[in-house]
Amino acid sequence: MTRPATDNRRPSFARDFPRTPEVDALVDAFARGDYARVRAAAPDVERSEDPATRDAARMLVDRTRPDPLVLVLLGIATALFVVIAAWSIGK
Repeated sequence: MTRPATDNRRPSFARDFPRTPEVDALVDAFARGDYARVRAAAPDVERSEDPATRDAARMLVDRTRPDPLVLVLLGIATALFVVIAAWSIGK
């Protein structure tokens, strides 16, 4: 059984989120690092009638996406590895 996120375990950006069971479950999963659960459950929460609840779910999903800078740096590192490996093999 998981413990609900208390206010001191709740991420600072989520302190103003509405306190509904659906949003609290997403915040708990986010706080535990269970981003797969956040991404899986968020579409159901995004269909809510309450705009604050929808915005909270979207923000949590956005925070589980990789940083674009990290993706660029990973691509550069991969390209550099391939070039060095090809140069080393062709030498």
